[in-house]
Amino acid sequence: MSESIRRELIRIADEMNALSNDETRQFIARIVDDLTNLKPSIAFVGQIKAGKSRLINGFTGQAEFLPSDVNPWTTVITDMHFGHPSGRTSGAEFHFFDNHQWQALIAEGEELRNMFPDDEDSYKREMIEEQVEAMKTRAQLRLGDSYEQLLGQHHDLEELTSDDLARYVCAGDDPTDANEHDPGTDRGLYSDITRKAEVYFELGHFPFPLTVTDTPGVNDPLLIREEISRQYLKESDFFVVVLSAHQALSRADLKLFRLMQALELGQIVVFINRVDELGGGPEDAAKIRADVLDGLEKALGQSNIDVLMGSAQWAHYALTGDETGVNHDAVLAWLRAHPEQMRQYLDGVQKIKRGPGLISREAILRYAAMIASGLPDLRRHVTDALADGPRNEQLHMAWQHLNSFAQGELERCKARLRALEEEGVPSGRDAEDKDQSLAELRALVAEKTDHITREMDDVLANLRGVMDDTVAESVATVVRGPDGHSPLLAKGEATELNFTPLRARMQELIQGATQVIRQRMLSELYTIDMQANASLRALPGWQEPTDSRMNTSAVRWFRPDTTALTRGITVELRVNWLSRLISRKSVVSRAERMIVQEFELIGDDLIDTARENLLERLNTVLDHFLALLAGHLENRGSTGETCPSTQAQLEFDRAQRIVEDLQTTFGSDLDAKPQPEAAE
Repeated sequence: MSESIRRELIRIADEMNALSNDETRQFIARIVDDLTNLKPSIAFVGQIKAGKSRLINGFTGQAEFLPSDVNPWTTVITDMHFGHPSGRTSGAEFHFFDNHQWQALIAEGEELRNMFPDDEDSYKREMIEEQVEAMKTRAQLRLGDSYEQLLGQHHDLEELTSDDLARYVCAGDDPTDANEHDPGTDRGLYSDITRKAEVYFELGHFPFPLTVTDTPGVNDPLLIREEISRQYLKESDFFVVVLSAHQALSRADLKLFRLMQALELGQIVVFINRVDELGGGPEDAAKIRADVLDGLEKALGQSNIDVLMGSAQWAHYALTGDETGVNHDAVLAWLRAHPEQMRQYLDGVQKIKRGPGLISREAILRYAAMIASGLPDLRRHVTDALADGPRNEQLHMAWQHLNSFAQGELERCKARLRALEEEGVPSGRDAEDKDQSLAELRALVAEKTDHITREMDDVLANLRGVMDDTVAESVATVVRGPDGHSPLLAKGEATELNFTPLRARMQELIQGATQVIRQRMLSELYTIDMQANASLRALPGWQEPTDSRMNTSAVRWFRPDTTALTRGITVELRVNWLSRLISRKSVVSRAERMIVQEFELIGDDLIDTARENLLERLNTVLDHFLALLAGHLENRGSTGETCPSTQAQLEFDRAQRIVEDLQTTFGSDLDAKPQPEAAE
């Protein structure tokens, strides 16, 4: 994603507001809002002691910003904003819990635990409740009378120091322990009521605005930290899962991956940290990476998750010069074992040598450590993935809408100039005709939208019934066994039940149903387009503009989101546990019921997501169409006395410049972009 393109589109949209009517301005305002908030977020997640905080310091280039002590953090999510849309580049905001948010934390955690339960979950809720109460008690002791007033509030600091950070997010002494608590320190003063920290920076070396999030570790003895990390997963667009080279892909890691898959999260990359601590160096690292790839494939099915490797410690040395624990021979050995990184290193050294002044041996060593750390590769991988992902489509769609408005305004300006040259006189009923025509168009759109929605809901209701019947029949066949001998009763290790055909059939059903809905939508939209333009052509003196046709691409391009079908089935992980608790005779029926319930939930998610996405695209098409026609009606016949030739020429020149600016912004590549409907 090019930051310059995003900014240029916002500039052009702002300029277009001066040429637009009220209806069009509302639509342009939505485009500007979407472009302004086009700020991806990247969350670093993983077990405690995997080195997340130091890795983030290297990733962002902020050296020692996040403490990397043994146990510095409490329950705090830390968002680091780089190039925030607000323009803020320094300071921080700290948001405090209120009682409702504490209770929601417990309730939402219960839902997540139920998705992938294990033997330990039976007591986790009680422990989390106890830990929340302990947090409140500590906060009351630290804050005294101000405790109640602070709940639900936030503190905004224009500048941020390390001491400030320690007050809000570091654990500090336990005030309930008289032997350890130092009343004279304010370290951790607000930590127990701080829900989230937001810290602001310059854009730095990132190519576009983004947010980097440090989360408390999973598999943390303090369960409330793990709970907050798990619940925050839904808030980010991209995830860096940090594994330790000493214990890569443990049981806790696999559970995290399954949860992320079940929540249908965004893009994921794995970073195996602490390769500098491996005795066998690059050879050991290569084996660990292969094991991780194999483990992900077995646990998640067909996994396309990339796995990178490196060392936050090497990046720390590169940024700070602190070479504690750094073996320079190991750094060079790593580069020699990775030709692409060695090439980056050698090319970089040549550039440094061509620069002014003398180059020191330490500078070369630090540069080698940074390349070997893998952080430049990780940063490039993440930003490239974000640039080429859905946000690129958002930029493209914004350009399409703005270009459509700009072309329409240019046509209207041409018409005004022609009318002036021909000395045309507008009808006195133009304003009245315009208002009546626009009201009729809105009524037509509202009526058709209601009809389209009812038809869509009928198709989806039928799909729900067919989906449930398919699930019940397919699950019964798999669980009971084709010959009546259930694989769940076989001796040996845990049984893998194959539901691949069922998932494929569910995908066929949702694709078939949405294809029917999509075609019906397009038919109704065509009717709206024809009726609207026919009524406009009946107006006295109406000249049809070249861009008055409805742009239905948002509906034509629709394909249902089927990521819910990648969700794991919990019972597959719990068969052995169940068999220890209930008789073998009831294993089959119990497992069948549970699996049916979970596949029905997957089916519901498929259908609900498709409905939501289809309605959103339908509304986008109709809002855009109404805004275009409103613009034509706004200016119909408004030549004559209210539009002198000089003013008309100025408006034409401005409209033409905007069209040229839009063409320059994307150029011919945009027009040549393959259109999805061509595949039909």
